Amino acid sequence: MKIIKTKFKDLLIFESKNFYDKRGHFRELSIQKLIKQKLIFTVVSKSKKNVLRGLHFQKKKPQGKYLSVLKGEIFDVVLDCRPKSKTFGKHFKIFLSDKNNKSIFIPPGFAHGFLCLEKENIVVYSCT
Repeated sequence: MKIIKTKFKDLLIFESKNFYDKRGHFRELSIQKLIKQKLIFTVVSKSKKNVLRGLHFQKKKPQGKYLSVLKGEIFDVVLDCRPKSKTFGKHFKIFLSDKNNKSIFIPPGFAHGFLCLEKENIVVYSCT
C-alpha cells in the first residue's frame, strides 16, 4: 500500500492494489497503524448518479474518516475547518473509484462531502 501525503496536516491518500485470481479479487482497505487513529465504527452508503452527500462536519465530537469506494466513482471534497491550522478554510479534492483503488483518511476537524458519478456508487467509511 502506497501512502501519499498532502499539504494538509494528517490528510492522507492511500493507493492499494486489487489481487486477482480465478475466484475473483480482494483489496486491503485500511491499515489502522498507518493512520495512527482508532477506527470505532464503519458505515456503508449506496447512492445513485448525481447524488451529493455532505458537506458533513462534527463540531462537538470531531471524527476522522477513512473512506474507500467499493463500486463506482465519487468526486470527494474536504474543507479544513481547524481554526489553528495553516490550511484553515482551504479545500482538497480527489476522484476515488473502485478502479483507481484510492482511499482517503480525513482527520478530525474537516468538513466532508462527495458527488456520486456512476449509476451505482457504494462507499465504505470507518470513523474515529
